[in-house]
Amino acid sequence: MFSTDAFEPGEEVLLEVYFAGLPGKMMVRAIGKEWHSARPRLRVRAGGVLRCIGTEWRKLEFLRDVGKGAIDLTARRRHVRLPVMVEVRWRRQNGTDFSIAALSEVSEGGALLLTRSPPEQGAEIIVEIVPPGSERPLEVLAAVRNTNPDGVGLEFLARDMGGVHRLREVIRRLVEQ
Repeated sequence: MFSTDAFEPGEEVLLEVYFAGLPGKMMVRAIGKEWHSARPRLRVRAGGVLRCIGTEWRKLEFLRDVGKGAIDLTARRRHVRLPVMVEVRWRRQNGTDFSIAALSEVSEGGALLLTRSPPEQGAEIIVEIVPPGSERPLEVLAAVRNTNPDGVGLEFLARDMGGVHRLREVIRRLVEQ
């Protein structure tokens, strides 16, 4: 992947990708590999190379297929998911045993949960997110909408007016962290 915004090699970069055929924007996390400044006399523009691995690389492969027209998309989400990497705890709604996991994408509508012991599709779970700078976790009720090798897709259910505002603030803190 290429960028025209300056970065240092090894620096984490957040890309916002959009193009015709993609119903919304997609966020991709990458690491700076190399950067070169512009050389106007040689008519060389500034630019660099970014490296993606794991689930982020699979996102790029997916975007390539969408760009080629191999996959036809319709908008599925109302909210853009932002890439984060934050440790969380989750438990079944009626359970007491917590599992440690991570969120790698989050929006006020849902999240991608990375866990070793995924709950079954349709299950309702409680996710505890500790906002940066806070001691008390925010508990969010979520339904498992899909599971795949990349993670567990969650839809947040308990989002009354106060809950949405708290969730937005937690997301803002996580992204700025």
